[in-house]
Amino acid sequence: MTSSVIEGGHDEAIHEPSDLIVANMNPTVGNLSLPNETFLKAAISLKDEVVEVNWNRREVIDPTVYTGLLGTAFTCLRSYEVTGCHKDLVLSSEIIDTCATVARDSLRHVTFLCGRGGLYALGAVVANYMGDLQKRDLFLGLFMEVANERALPVGPEEGGFGMSYDLLYGRAGFLWAALFLNKHLGEDTVSKDILMPIIDAVLAGGRAGASDIKDCPLMYRWHGTRYLGAANGLAGILHVLIHFPLPSEYAEDVKGTLRYLISKRFPHSGNYPSSEGNPRDKLVQWSHGATGMAITLSKAAQVIHYFPKQIIIHNLSS
Repeated sequence: MTSSVIEGGHDEAIHEPSDLIVANMNPTVGNLSLPNETFLKAAISLKDEVVEVNWNRREVIDPTVYTGLLGTAFTCLRSYEVTGCHKDLVLSSEIIDTCATVARDSLRHVTFLCGRGGLYALGAVVANYMGDLQKRDLFLGLFMEVANERALPVGPEEGGFGMSYDLLYGRAGFLWAALFLNKHLGEDTVSKDILMPIIDAVLAGGRAGASDIKDCPLMYRWHGTRYLGAANGLAGILHVLIHFPLPSEYAEDVKGTLRYLISKRFPHSGNYPSSEGNPRDKLVQWSHGATGMAITLSKAAQVIHYFPKQIIIHNLSS
């Protein structure tokens, strides 16, 4: 198993990621703190383990970020961005090329996490880092083909063409892929002319879905269920929307929906239900629980005109 090079030295011993953290903790200190290098070593150790299992010993190619091999490519890219280890960048590129060979036949979704949008966006960014402008432009061209998917800008009044609005499989997931490209390659890489009709469709779908709910301007269904979490529900869709400059009317819809979402928090645990009307206080993970909500609320706190920070901080800490 190979490891990225950490500037200032390399630990030859093999450790579990948790061992690297525990070994540096002093339980007698009241305010526990760890040096950055400890976290970095633990992260690199975990990355190497992921590469070993998912790439070096691969048996099946699942070309998605969420559950598949492309997530390993994304991990290697993030490792490169932190450590500057070129080997991680090359490995990320190799994994992306492997995923690209099967993606056209196996990926029907357009999203970053589970579809072609993520493959082509990640491919373009990695190629750009490597200075391979020809490959970058190839992936960008493939991404723009996805952007021309007929269903993306179609709202509920035209029938929606069966495409959902969620982050995992729907329109919000494509918008996230576009945000990823614009962050790394420049704001106009995917133009507003492409993105705004899709945003309009997402907001129109949310208004239609909330027509029978008091005090909630936006609501969405996935397979008939009104999910609240990040993967298929409100938290994920709102998290994407608040990255865009919205007209005041739409911004008020987002703020009102955030307030509604916060009101659904379980008072005793601080967790959130996975879906509208679900009394079970069980799921805490990113996809259907409080962790996904926390990410959305933290972003809302950054975007001051969306929500007062005091309200967000109270709901994150209590």
